[in-house]
Amino acid sequence: MVIRKANIADLPRIKALVKSGLAEFGFEYSPLTSEFDLENFEEHYWGTKGKFLVLVSEKNEILGCGAVLRLNNTNQYKIRKMYVSKSHRGLGYGKLILEALINLAKERKGTQAILETSNLMTSAIKLYESYGFVKTDIKPTSPRCDLTMTKNINND
Repeated sequence: MVIRKANIADLPRIKALVKSGLAEFGFEYSPLTSEFDLENFEEHYWGTKGKFLVLVSEKNEILGCGAVLRLNNTNQYKIRKMYVSKSHRGLGYGKLILEALINLAKERKGTQAILETSNLMTSAIKLYESYGFVKTDIKPTSPRCDLTMTKNINND
């Protein structure tokens, strides 16, 4: 397994992974709201604003993904698009991706990581809590999310 920066050629497989993950919880892929970033992939994740990572198998299958995005010239980084294929969950791949994303935010002088999720995604929430994320009263910006979590990362 290798975690690497995603490229534009990966985008169809990333979208398929995201659509599959959303469908498990009864959600639809929404290019006008929650998935606007994938529809404008280069604009959102290349350069200094963010980075999109993929977990790739030896056979070049995308098994997972995740991204960090700097928020409005602050030291806050939003974690987005954390997905692991259903057939590869429970193997520690989510931890690998989350650690890589947190480290990217730290490398870019981030002091806080923030993420949004749904209370339906109980396994993901347990993972985030195990890494020190705490639930907040910040209202999520994504229409399908009902939970925001944060973690201070400058003193890990």
